[in-house]
Amino acid sequence: MKHDPDHGEAHNNLGNTLHLTGKLEKALSCYRRAARLLDKNPQVHHNYGTALYEAGLTDQAISELQQVIDLAPDHAEAHAALGVAFQAREEFSRAAASLQKAVSLNPGYLEAQRFLGLVMKDQGDMAGAISRFRMVLKADPADALTRYILSKYQRYSSEEEAETQKIKALLDNRSTPADDKIFFHFTLGKIFDDIGRYSIAFHHYKEGNRLRLATFSPGVIDSGINIKSIRQAFCPQLFQRLSAAGNITELPVFIVGMPRSGTSLVEQICASHSAILGRGELKTIGELIPKHLPDYPYCLSTVQPELIDKITREYLEVLQKKQPVGGRRITDKMPTNFIELGLIRLLFPRAAIIHCRRDPLDTCLSNFCQNFEEGNEFSFDLKGLGFYYRKYKKLMEFWQETLTGPMLEMEYEKLVKNPEYESKRLINFLGLPWEENCLSFFKTKRAVHTSSDWQVRQPIYNSSVGRWRNYADHLSPLRQALESKLKLR
Repeated sequence: MKHDPDHGEAHNNLGNTLHLTGKLEKALSCYRRAARLLDKNPQVHHNYGTALYEAGLTDQAISELQQVIDLAPDHAEAHAALGVAFQAREEFSRAAASLQKAVSLNPGYLEAQRFLGLVMKDQGDMAGAISRFRMVLKADPADALTRYILSKYQRYSSEEEAETQKIKALLDNRSTPADDKIFFHFTLGKIFDDIGRYSIAFHHYKEGNRLRLATFSPGVIDSGINIKSIRQAFCPQLFQRLSAAGNITELPVFIVGMPRSGTSLVEQICASHSAILGRGELKTIGELIPKHLPDYPYCLSTVQPELIDKITREYLEVLQKKQPVGGRRITDKMPTNFIELGLIRLLFPRAAIIHCRRDPLDTCLSNFCQNFEEGNEFSFDLKGLGFYYRKYKKLMEFWQETLTGPMLEMEYEKLVKNPEYESKRLINFLGLPWEENCLSFFKTKRAVHTSSDWQVRQPIYNSSVGRWRNYADHLSPLRQALESKLKLR
């Protein structure tokens, strides 16, 4: 390119290399240049569009992918990528139509078939989604991801010998990739848990977590909770100095707690109210901190009100992207925002905070048995889980002592035992009139992109209360960690 800076293919090829090596920003720059130079080349626009989507620039990605289809109407990959982008915007009808087009052009496009199943699930068509996943597995029985997804959305009443033997054979196959083995172990864990063979289930959950842990270098996993530094930073003087900063809006509702503590259920109840929009797990707070607050939380001692106001505006801009007409509350249910409640209270002094709690053993076991798509690395072993839970509990005690403003405690066990009373208490806390739809939350059609997406589409059930007892013989490391003395750092 040094000798020919307008060589479009060279820019595109360099973009491909940079994209493959994880240098997304540089790849985007190359693709952008290539798309201008080769504006009639559909593959170049496809490369650019998929990179834009990966960078979180969904609207731009849709525009670029539409150019691909305008140039090449039979480009199956572009139709599929467009469907994925529409799904991210929760435009499920358009997502389904694009993915249907992709699979009609290429029936053997199994990735598109699988994603179409996920969109059908988001539309509430569980039977259709399960049928689609089974179709994928019929074509490719070794598809570990689809097999795992299917296990999440169906109940096993007895051991399916053919199914379990097929998975075990794939596990024993030396050529099976480690990532696939993780999915297979969690799938078998789910099957054996459903049929009550808990020791075998635990073996597979443990093996799945062991393989996940092996993908990290020693010392890389960190809880992300430095209680000592948080206590020092969020002192009374800080709140006094910044008392006039932030935004007094009551629009945001922050639902926090340990993962698997009932945050998805609480949000689904809220989102079933006509005046509340559920936005799911927004990463915005976690993204704004490194952007504006380097060396957080130590930098807070010198931060100025103007910067707090700027962060507040940027958060609200993201939060309000899908605000309905007449909406009075919007929920952000990123559970681990419990770490950032001090900052959240600086940003929004009057925002509602809902803290979800659940039995420690049930919470930690549920994390251990869940193959999270990303994050939550603390869940890979029982000792680490117990230690993380202790830090979470200690930090929440500090926030409850320190922070002012509206905060509600929601206990999962009480919500399951008396859903009407607890749901009314929740809606009343948000200052809204009661609506019966909140009790039939499982009928509310909205995307739920969390590990609890299946549960929130069912009426409340109590089988998950006290679930830890099924695994009591295997939880000694967890019990010891929960009961050990916590050293603050």
